[in-house]
Amino acid sequence: MSASPNNMIIAISGPTCSGKTALAVRAAKALNGEVVNFDSVQIYSGIEIATAKPTAEEMDGVPHHLIGYVDPNVNYTAADWARDAAEKIREIEARGKRVVLVGGTGFYLRTLRQPLFESPKTDSELRERLRNILARRGNDHLYRMLQRVDAGAAAEFDANDSVRVIRALEHYFQTGRRISDVWYERAEPPEFADRVRLFVLDPDRKTLYDKINRRTEAHFHNGLVN
Repeated sequence: MSASPNNMIIAISGPTCSGKTALAVRAAKALNGEVVNFDSVQIYSGIEIATAKPTAEEMDGVPHHLIGYVDPNVNYTAADWARDAAEKIREIEARGKRVVLVGGTGFYLRTLRQPLFESPKTDSELRERLRNILARRGNDHLYRMLQRVDAGAAAEFDANDSVRVIRALEHYFQTGRRISDVWYERAEPPEFADRVRLFVLDPDRKTLYDKINRRTEAHFHNGLVN
C-alpha cells in the first residue's frame, strides 16, 4: 500500500535539540496518533540524565513507546529494535491510531524500512559463554574458532575485533548458517515500509548550538558528573 495523507507514517529526525519531540507531539495530537521512539540511547532504562528522554510535560498526554524499556546490560541491536518497532506500529494502527516515529538514530530507521538479513535475537547465555572464552583464551583463540566455522567472515574481520567475531559466532551457533552466506540476503521489508516518510529538521546552527550548550549545562547541574 502506497502512502497517502491518511495512512502516512511520519518519521521526524534531526540533530539533538532541534525540536524533534515538540514537533512529534504536535503531529500526534493533530493526527490522533502515538509516538514511537527511534533513538538508540533513549531505549535504555535507568539512564535519565544526558539521554534527553521526553518528560511527562513534554509528552503532553501523547502516548510514547519504546522509551526506557531495555536493561543497559542487555545487548540490544538495531534488528531487535526494528522487530519491536514493527510490532508496536501494527498494534497502534490496529487501534485506529496514526504512528509518528521520532529520533536521531538513522540506522534504526533504515533497518526498519530496509532490513539487511534475518538474524536471530541475541542469546544472552551464548554471548556470555563466548565472552568467557574471550576473557580466558584471548582474541586469537576466538578468531580461530571463527576461521573454522566461517572462513569468509573471518577474512573480513580483524582478529582483534571481538565484537564482530562474537556476533558471527553467535549467528553460526544459533542458526547453523555462516553469517557470510547471508550478508547479502535481504529480508522482506514490513508491509508498511513504503508508507514511512522521513522529515529531517535542519535548524539554524547558532540557535542549535546555543540550545545544546544550555542543555549540557542543565545535565551537569542535574548530576551528570558527581
